[in-house]
Amino acid sequence: MPAYLVLPYDSGPLGLPGMQALINEKAAEGYALHQAISRTTYHWVLIFRRRANDVGENG
Repeated sequence: MPAYLVLPYDSGPLGLPGMQALINEKAAEGYALHQAISRTTYHWVLIFRRRANDVGENG
């Protein structure tokens, strides 16, 4: 699995509940949210980092 994932996300006019669901899904896969970048009103770029304890690293 890659050390980082970069995913576009469109929150739409209803808000951000789906973003939390995506963050939880990636956490279950061993990734932690590293950074969320707001591009426009509804468009985001989410950067996930593989958790260190899942790849045998210390940082």
